[in-house]
Amino acid sequence: MGQNIESTRHWIKQRISSILLIPLTVLFIYNFLNVAFLPYNEVITNYDNIFNLIIAFLFITISIWHFYQGIEVVLEDYIHNIVLRDLTLKSLKYLCWILTISVCLSFIILYRF
Repeated sequence: MGQNIESTRHWIKQRISSILLIPLTVLFIYNFLNVAFLPYNEVITNYDNIFNLIIAFLFITISIWHFYQGIEVVLEDYIHNIVLRDLTLKSLKYLCWILTISVCLSFIILYRF
């Protein structure tokens, strides 16, 4: 019974991250296309706008979260050696946290300086 509840929670979390990514992807791509061919200084100026910065931050962090949720299911289904699966999942979780913290620090530096 506990496994079913956890599986349902995981499924719901994946759907929530998917739904959140729909508008964030549209806004992120729109903003990215607006600055894609601008000089560096103008791109930085664009991201001085807190709305653009928050959209980019949310898009990247929720994408990392969504990636982890999806790859977790794949690894659980296809790695049958429990020790290897657990090691891979933990390594991936740490990598995702490192990426998220790096993104946070990058955006803080971008906004503050």
